[in-house]
Amino acid sequence: MVFKELRIENFRNIKSQTLSLNPGLNVLRGQNGQGKTNFVEALSFLTAGRSFRTATINEVVNKNNPIGFQIDGVLSKADFDFRLTTKYTPRDRFITVNLKKVSASRLKRDFPSLLFSPESLSVVKESAQYRRDLLDETCLFLFPEFLSLFNNYKRAHKQKRSLLKAAKEAGGADSNDLKTMVHLNQVMLEYGARLTVLRLAAIEELEPLLLQEFLAIMDEHYGNLSVEYRISGEKTETQNEEQILNAMYKRYEELKAREWASGQCLVGPHKHDINFIFNGQDARFYCSQGQQRAIILAFKMAQTRAYKRAHRVYPILLLDDVLSELDREKQIRFVRYLLSTEAQIFLTTTDATSVPLEAASAVFDVKEGVFKEATLN
Repeated sequence: MVFKELRIENFRNIKSQTLSLNPGLNVLRGQNGQGKTNFVEALSFLTAGRSFRTATINEVVNKNNPIGFQIDGVLSKADFDFRLTTKYTPRDRFITVNLKKVSASRLKRDFPSLLFSPESLSVVKESAQYRRDLLDETCLFLFPEFLSLFNNYKRAHKQKRSLLKAAKEAGGADSNDLKTMVHLNQVMLEYGARLTVLRLAAIEELEPLLLQEFLAIMDEHYGNLSVEYRISGEKTETQNEEQILNAMYKRYEELKAREWASGQCLVGPHKHDINFIFNGQDARFYCSQGQQRAIILAFKMAQTRAYKRAHRVYPILLLDDVLSELDREKQIRFVRYLLSTEAQIFLTTTDATSVPLEAASAVFDVKEGVFKEATLN
């Protein structure tokens, strides 16, 4: 997939900008606070339907023109051009592909981008939610049925959580609540078991690629890197849906009273964890910060390779200031390694000396929200 054109109106400090974009490596260079990350965020809106920086959409609207923003892009995929539009005003918000409204989840599935940022490189040691999101992103790319399954699970989870909360506020559950809970719990855990099977299948798909990418990034020729999936703190490797469902039912019976008392759902895929194991040790506690960053870089590169294998095209790669997190040797090696994917890459940097500019297809100088293509000698 390749973005050919991009037009941004009233998005953060970008007032109005239209750019022609190239395949390969597009470098955005400039000092901090000039608009490089805003550009990457705009591309993320077009491919994911939301910001990776804030959940408050008003924050991204240009302060001097608060009527709203619009982002348009022409993206080529499998010899077809698609026009993607994200528009927001105080009265309306929509996402369209070729003028037809679509959901953010559908957009993310069909026109994916993978974001590399300093925040994403800390996923190894952050809360389990970040790692679940990373794995679910992979499932969305790989399995057509995952989107509807995930939405069904979220809906059942929300209904069960609402029932538990209402019962807690009322001082206890009545007979109708108990009957409804039997049904909701059954539906939620059945969806949850199928969702867990897909997560485990994604891990099986990614693990061989993950080690390969990690050793390439670290420039090492030994070591072992794997992914553990944990249900209620216990490692699981089975992809048998019935066994997973039985294990979750057993855990629910153990925690049922605590769920009613707390008003929270304590069992299901929203509580599972994913751990990275390097040479037999949990990477959260035994890997250096540099190794932890390399693990996430490797995971995202494995996602990139897996998506290409499944769909015969590469996703868009968005790299926001990740080079500053690596030492100079790894900076240059990682950029050269990225170029081997043949994906379209957007890389922001304050220090262009860390980028082999001779390999770039375009370099844009960024200052105060204005982007000017530099002449490459």
